[in-house]
Amino acid sequence: MRNRGFYTVPFVWSRSVWVITFSFFILWVGLSAFMLYEIFNQADNTESLVGLIVFNIIMLPMMLACEGLAPQRLEIGESQIVVLRRYQSVVINREEIKSVEQLPANAMSGAIRTCGVGGLFGYFGKFYSRNIGSFSLYATGSENLFLIRTWNGKNIVIACAEPDKMKEYL
Repeated sequence: MRNRGFYTVPFVWSRSVWVITFSFFILWVGLSAFMLYEIFNQADNTESLVGLIVFNIIMLPMMLACEGLAPQRLEIGESQIVVLRRYQSVVINREEIKSVEQLPANAMSGAIRTCGVGGLFGYFGKFYSRNIGSFSLYATGSENLFLIRTWNGKNIVIACAEPDKMKEYL
């Protein structure tokens, strides 16, 4: 995917993404530690052991999925825009793009998450807003958002830490 015609911009985590991700991780470690404490300090520790196993069977894949699907870097090039993610990158070809516009700072207020993640490693997935309609979001904050409309009716909102570079390439 990489070539010399691309400009790479990292996704920079906002304060809310840091707080949500850190809190979630601390909650996971704290509850696991509490369950381990209960296991070692009870004579009959079957319930705590089962709870620890089930809790970690749920949490580990969820954390890995969220981290793998979270946007890592944005590559803006002459022929395409690529949202790089660990598991599956999102590629938007230039000929598919109908329009690109920078959204105002309050554009995400009132947006409803229909299927996605709202803060753990970023904001990504399917969302709905009265102003935009249904859209896919790939962001790690609510600033410097760009709406990409495609010819086939898709709306994609991406964040760019360096909006001047985004405007320059587009």
